[in-house]
Amino acid sequence: MNHEEQLILYAANQLDEKEKVNFEKHLADCDTCQADLKLWNIVADEIIASDSRILAPAHLADSSLELIHQPSKLARAFRNMIQLLRTQLLLIHQELWLGSAVLMMMFVTMAILVNRADVMYFFAPMIAAGTVSIVYGREHDSALELTLSTPTSAWKILLARLTLVSGYNFLLAGGAGMILLFIVPPQLLFEVVLGWAAPMLFLSAFALLLSLWIGTGNALFISYTLWASQYIPMKVMAEWFGSSVAWMNTIAQFWQNPNLMFVLAFVLMGFALWSANQPQVLWRKSGTL
Repeated sequence: MNHEEQLILYAANQLDEKEKVNFEKHLADCDTCQADLKLWNIVADEIIASDSRILAPAHLADSSLELIHQPSKLARAFRNMIQLLRTQLLLIHQELWLGSAVLMMMFVTMAILVNRADVMYFFAPMIAAGTVSIVYGREHDSALELTLSTPTSAWKILLARLTLVSGYNFLLAGGAGMILLFIVPPQLLFEVVLGWAAPMLFLSAFALLLSLWIGTGNALFISYTLWASQYIPMKVMAEWFGSSVAWMNTIAQFWQNPNLMFVLAFVLMGFALWSANQPQVLWRKSGTL
């Protein structure tokens, strides 16, 4: 028991004789404890003076000790975060977890059969974008209106679901990378898997932001089209859009710049979290016009 706790019990006259004697020795040399004791005595005198019939609560000392031993703000925040993640985990469609794993396994098997690791580079971001785009919204969550009626902000709910699903997607990607050791030299594995990370994060953030404003179907169509456009030969693009296809070169170069994709991914995620609290998004998600 520290001196702060002993002071509370001493002021409440709840220390035994030995503890009382020892604490009084400490009190004689401690200016801080003397000042605190003086404050406690002033409070007690005020109570007595205001109404001598008022008695101090029987558990005043216990309540004070409980207050002292309350978890820190950081501990409470961490506990609340874990509780929110657990709650949202139950609300996400359970089919999402199995579906993502099945698709990832199917495409990694295809990559091994054709001996092409870039098969996973193409499909992993699409799987990630597809799963993230359905984590939020009335069309995917029948209990969304009930969820939004709780004190928890909409952006926190979205962040919790995004954390769970994105974490799961990257875990699957890491597992797929280990399987690719059959066709990829071990010294290149980290570089290969890291090459998926930036497109996965960017395409997921892009699809999520679009899904909040224009719906999941439209979001995935635009996201997948943008992603697949890098594989269309420039000659074909020139036939479709004329000779001016410089913008296609810009897009192709963008997909080869992981640093830029990482930066833009976090910017888009920030906009998505901001959008979750906007009236237009809330009305559309709740079905209110």
